Amino acid sequence: MPGAGGGEPYRFVVDESSFDFRGLTEEQLTDALDDFSDALAELGTTRPVAVSPWWAETECADGQQLYQVLYEGAPPKAGRDARLRMQSLMDRCPIWDMDLPGLPGEVELDGTTREMAWSLGYALVRTGEGSTVGCLVFPRSEAPGGWRKVSAAAVEATVYFFSDPSALPDFFRELFRRENVTEHDFFARAREAFPELVFADSLTFNKFDGSYLVMRDWVVAVLGVVHDHFRDAYTANPGNTRAIQAALGNHGLNLSPESPNTKSKPKIMKQRDVEHENETYRCEWHGKEKPDRNRIHFSLPDQRLGGRILIGIFTDHLDLE
Repeated sequence: MPGAGGGEPYRFVVDESSFDFRGLTEEQLTDALDDFSDALAELGTTRPVAVSPWWAETECADGQQLYQVLYEGAPPKAGRDARLRMQSLMDRCPIWDMDLPGLPGEVELDGTTREMAWSLGYALVRTGEGSTVGCLVFPRSEAPGGWRKVSAAAVEATVYFFSDPSALPDFFRELFRRENVTEHDFFARAREAFPELVFADSLTFNKFDGSYLVMRDWVVAVLGVVHDHFRDAYTANPGNTRAIQAALGNHGLNLSPESPNTKSKPKIMKQRDVEHENETYRCEWHGKEKPDRNRIHFSLPDQRLGGRILIGIFTDHLDLE
C-alpha cells in the first residue's frame, strides 16, 4: 500500500507552500488552524500523511516562518490550543524521502512559481512515476482544489489538492484510470472511492459479458451516480419511479427498477435477493450498460447498513420471466 512505509511513496502530503496567514484576524487564523488539524487528524486515522523535513521553515507571513507562529506565538496571532494541536499533529507526521531522485525545490503551479514548495515537488515526482499523490492544503488558501497542473523543468503532472477529506472520493475515483487499477484491487479501491456504498462479497466481474478492462470504467461511472445521486432522487420523488429515473438519467446513465411484469413473479424476483452478513437485501434497481446485457443491481438505502446502499449483483442479465 502506498504510504505504508518501507520506502514506498506516500499517498498524501501536506503542501507547506499553502500556509499563507496574511490578512487573517486572530479568530480567523485560529479557526483555520483548527480546520486544518481536523483534516490532518481524520486522514491520519486511515493512512499516513507525510511532510517535508523543512515544513516548519515555511514563510507563512511577511518575515515570519511557520515555527515562529506555532511554537513561539509570534504574529500573526492564533489561539494557543489551536497552535499546540497543529504543532503536535505535524510533528507526528512521517517525513517523505529526502533522497528522492529529481526532487525539485521550486515548482510551477498552474503557471505560477512556488519557491520552497518541497512537498509539491515530491507530489510531482511521485505522480509522474505513476503513484498519484494528493496534497492537503491550508483551508484558507485562495487556490482552488481539485486536479491542477504542477511542473518543474521538463516534468509535468496533474496533482490533486484538497482541504477537506470529504473531497477524497473524487480523488480515489480518478485513480482507477490513472493507475490502471487491477481487478484484484478493484473493490479495496472502490470502498475508498464510494464510502456510502457496501459491496457484497459475491461480486465478480466474471459475470459480465465483457472483460474487466472493458467493463471497469462503466462500473465506476454507475457506482458514482448511485453513490452521489440515488438517495437524493429517491427521497425527493417518493413512489414516483419515472421521476427518479429521469433525475438519474440526467447524469448520462440508465438506471431503473424491474418492470411490474417482472415484479409479479416471486421466483424471478428471488434472483434479485442478495445475502450480506446474514441479512437479505432485495437489489431490484439496476444500471444497464446495454438494453440487453450487463447489469449492476443494488438495494435501496437501508438502515441495516447505516443508510448505505448495497451493491449486490454484477451480471450479464437476470431472468425476466
